[in-house]
Amino acid sequence: MTVRSAARRRASAVTLSVVALALLLVLSLVGYAGFEYFNLTTGIKRSDILGGQGSTNGDTNILIMGLDSRLDENGNPLPAAIYNALHAGDQSNGGLNANVLMLLHVPGGGSKATEISIPRDDYVHLEGCPDGECQGKIKQAYGLAFDQESRRLVSQKALSGTQRQQDERDAGRKAEISTVKQFLGGVPIDHFVEVTLVAFYQIAQVVQPITVCVNENTSDSYSGANFHKGLQQISASQALAFVRQRRDDLTRH
Repeated sequence: MTVRSAARRRASAVTLSVVALALLLVLSLVGYAGFEYFNLTTGIKRSDILGGQGSTNGDTNILIMGLDSRLDENGNPLPAAIYNALHAGDQSNGGLNANVLMLLHVPGGGSKATEISIPRDDYVHLEGCPDGECQGKIKQAYGLAFDQESRRLVSQKALSGTQRQQDERDAGRKAEISTVKQFLGGVPIDHFVEVTLVAFYQIAQVVQPITVCVNENTSDSYSGANFHKGLQQISASQALAFVRQRRDDLTRH
């Protein structure tokens, strides 16, 4: 065997090792990404109530609905530790009103996204007249339709448990989304996100500490929003109190 032949073989072996290592690295990254995606999406409830009908010009509109519920996504009470952290009562408090309604518009051309907030107490026509109510506050469409579907399923003795809860919620989602679309002049809704108090708290836990600025000292026994004046960093539990404060609304930003 010549020196040149041996060198070629060594070079070939090194090349194969590098390729194998690169393939192993790629497979590891793909596997890790798949694992993280699975973890991220596990436990997230999905709904196909929109039926694929939305924007046709490349734009994307996302409706964000914040519910006042103190229950989990299956309608069950939360652990006592969560209620203590929320400082918002227990399962007997709150309800299924959409107290937060925000529409996020993402232009198809890549320009800056915009967002509008829809006042929850706007008096509007409630699409479908849920529970026989054709006029009411825009936030009420969800809860009224949920209640109507719940009574219908009970009377028919249809379904039970988790599936029934999801069907009731889908009825609420449809009514709320339809009402918002009608209120905004038929604007298409491509996606929606539904968030409860505990979901807000859990998201805040991920991004805490959160920087806020308070214009004046606050002391709100209703929400637990007790902050000193000025720029400060707050915890997830404090963040929920910050957005729930009612008696000192003009002090925060």
